[in-house]
Amino acid sequence: MAKIQHYSGGRKVSASSFWKNIEKKGLDLAMSHIEARAHGAAGSIVDPETGKHAAVFVRRVGEKVVARTEGSPAFARELERRLGVGKGVITSMQATPSPETPVVYLAHASEDHERLAKPLAERLMAAGIEVWLDAWEIKTGDSLKRRMEEGLEACTHFLVLLTPYSVGKPWVETEIDAGFMKAVQSKARFLGLRIGARISDLSIFLQTTRCPEVDLEKDAEIEALIADLYGVTKKPPRGTAPSYVRKAPSTPSTWSKSAAAVAEFLVRNSQTGRPSDPQVKAAAIAEATGLSIEDIRIGALDLEEAGLIERSKQLNGERSFWPRQGLFVEFDNAFMDFDNRADALSFARRLISEGVDGVRLAEAIPEWFPDWTVRQANSALNYLEEAKLVDAYHTLGQPPYTAREVHVTDRTRRFVRDHD
Repeated sequence: MAKIQHYSGGRKVSASSFWKNIEKKGLDLAMSHIEARAHGAAGSIVDPETGKHAAVFVRRVGEKVVARTEGSPAFARELERRLGVGKGVITSMQATPSPETPVVYLAHASEDHERLAKPLAERLMAAGIEVWLDAWEIKTGDSLKRRMEEGLEACTHFLVLLTPYSVGKPWVETEIDAGFMKAVQSKARFLGLRIGARISDLSIFLQTTRCPEVDLEKDAEIEALIADLYGVTKKPPRGTAPSYVRKAPSTPSTWSKSAAAVAEFLVRNSQTGRPSDPQVKAAAIAEATGLSIEDIRIGALDLEEAGLIERSKQLNGERSFWPRQGLFVEFDNAFMDFDNRADALSFARRLISEGVDGVRLAEAIPEWFPDWTVRQANSALNYLEEAKLVDAYHTLGQPPYTAREVHVTDRTRRFVRDHD
């Protein structure tokens, strides 16, 4: 009877080890495919809030993948749609949440329903805005007063069409009074749109409120109204404070206090900014931060499940843990005195301006950025590598940098062009 022998990596192994290695290689291939697919899909999307491409970080955690993006929540939702995954699978690193769906109570005269109110309501609904319109909400046998009170209670915006028919009409005036009350209580915004009505025709209260003249047949004016309902501002974006007045950033708001404490300890105590530096135990962080060991372990678990740290596998005694590359990408900006994204962009720009295909880091960084410490340089390199903005090549004995060489790709070129 023939005896089957199993080999893996040129070494003789047991049957169970052989099949475990096969399973691991299959899992690695599947994970690599998922990473490539996520980065490929992200590369075809521009962030609807900035008009630029956004960096995406895909991290392996055991047999699952965690994806984070510097893009807006709207960018994250579109990336999920293109990948065919559920909402919330990809999270935005931006602290600002996506805007809530506006809910509009549309007050109008019955004479304006077909020509003005209904077409406007349909346009708003098509733009993702919920609209309370009496003809849609009040059914036969319903109490008019109760249904209108329900609509007023739920609305985030009270919108009234001020026309020659509606101005002075008792029922519309009653709705306007209710809308004013909601605005005074800061429960809704009040918006009055004049269509064929003069300011002098309005009540004293309405004359003190900005009620612009609009033409609802013009797409540009409808789009401006939609933007206003979503809270889009014409105000230019606020820049970064000059370095000489910049204060230390606050704790990242999307992380628990204990997770942020563990992350801060690790990034501040890393001498090189390389994965596995430093390796610590919960007791050391608890002593340094004043938090309990239980808090530190829970914070470490948060970071581990996000793919940002690893923990030792030992069964007995206290487990050590250490940073993965993503921890520096995620937290260096919060706790260090440099900007890893800005530094990554500076390095990428230099690669492009030099016209090189690739560089040895031990030669390029001291020449191009003599003021950078190894820690600062590796922070920028971590960002570029994890966002797949360069091809990084690793070898044994490559310290002090996170890679031996980096090579320019089309993603490098796009990253630079997006920010020029």
